[in-house]
Amino acid sequence: MGDDFWQPTAEMFQQLFSKPKMTEKLLSRPPFRYIHDIFTSTMAATGFGEGLYGEDELDAKSIKDKESKINFLEKLIALVQLAAGEEIPVRSNKIVAGQEAEQTNVFLQYLFKVATSGIESGPLVAQIVGGDEEEEAPQEEDDVDEEEARRQAEAIEEDRKKKKRAAKKKQMEEEKLRQQQKEEEEAQAQAAAEAEEQERRAKAKQEADRRKAKKSKKREEPVQPTQQHAIIEEGDEEEDRENFIQAEDEEENDEININDVDPESKFGRKAMAQLRAQEEEEEANRNVDEGAGSGGIKMGKIGRGKKKKAGGVDRSEPQKKTLQSEAPKRTFGGYSEEDIEFMKKSIQELCQATNPLGKSIDFVTEDIDSMVKEYEHWKLDYAESQIKLAEQQRITEQTIQPLQDVTLAQLEERIREEKSKIQNIRSQIIRNDNTVQNLLQSVISSG
Repeated sequence: MGDDFWQPTAEMFQQLFSKPKMTEKLLSRPPFRYIHDIFTSTMAATGFGEGLYGEDELDAKSIKDKESKINFLEKLIALVQLAAGEEIPVRSNKIVAGQEAEQTNVFLQYLFKVATSGIESGPLVAQIVGGDEEEEAPQEEDDVDEEEARRQAEAIEEDRKKKKRAAKKKQMEEEKLRQQQKEEEEAQAQAAAEAEEQERRAKAKQEADRRKAKKSKKREEPVQPTQQHAIIEEGDEEEDRENFIQAEDEEENDEININDVDPESKFGRKAMAQLRAQEEEEEANRNVDEGAGSGGIKMGKIGRGKKKKAGGVDRSEPQKKTLQSEAPKRTFGGYSEEDIEFMKKSIQELCQATNPLGKSIDFVTEDIDSMVKEYEHWKLDYAESQIKLAEQQRITEQTIQPLQDVTLAQLEERIREEKSKIQNIRSQIIRNDNTVQNLLQSVISSG
């Protein structure tokens, strides 16, 4: 053929329809959309090929990808060849690629001939569609098998996730129980230690009270006259011993005047008793040793005041009578009787204040014991409440877990649906873009 191979095609189809227009520019290299419009216009004018395509395939905008275009042309070529009773030298992939324009025009001319020949296309269409359905059936079965396999895989994966969550939950519960047991053991150990410490303190307190009572009882026991001399010389009482040692270290010849001693004081009574004992001893041993008591009694001063030197003690009868009958006001160690009286009153007030304080300390100890017991009670109550709380949380989680699984499955299904919608919308956008592009090309070509 020459360059006018398209003219017979234009002359034929102009008899059936006015659109699309049969132009040299389009027929010299027919695009797929142009061939699609020629077929649909021919089918509308003659009824040839009705039922061969679905509604989506009859809409050129919905056919975007190369595979769909090839499938459309394969069906049309098969129908024309069956109606013409011969094979047409044309290939669908070349038509889609815009190649072999002359063979494409020959195919269009065959289409016009079979469409206007009055041949019934219904059986031919049924033959083609039936064969396609038989070919698509295994594909559908494969699709079903793939869908079933996908669902099974999803179910297995979901079951694995559930088992993993259950194992993790069980591990957390075991860890929580171990932690609670550890806390309980620590609380019991602490309570045992506190009880032991409390018992030790009680024993120490009892021992201190026993010693205090024993010491008080010892102080209250009267001193026998026969033992007073030994008490003063040997220094059984710690205070007198210290006073004697201090006095002997500081000054060997320092003696206390008996006139300066208060006969009512403890030291005065001891001094008088010692004096009487020494006189009796001197009287008994006068012939053996005359100088046994010439040095007087050496004693340390009572108190912390300034020392006062005095001569030896005159053991004459008049002086003894004076010491026994009279109690004049004297100074002792630089302190007057008023000072001593003030000290007595102060000591009495201090003792009166100490007794309530001691009782209050006993009450404090009892309060501490009570507070320790109450603390242990609330500590055990807290541990029990923690165990109950963990159990209730476990029950709650077991109750809501199925609901969470159902909700999660629903959400996943909705996500899949939304993704499918998004993919469909994207496909529609791509098809619309191709349609717009084809229209623009058609307008440019026609212009």
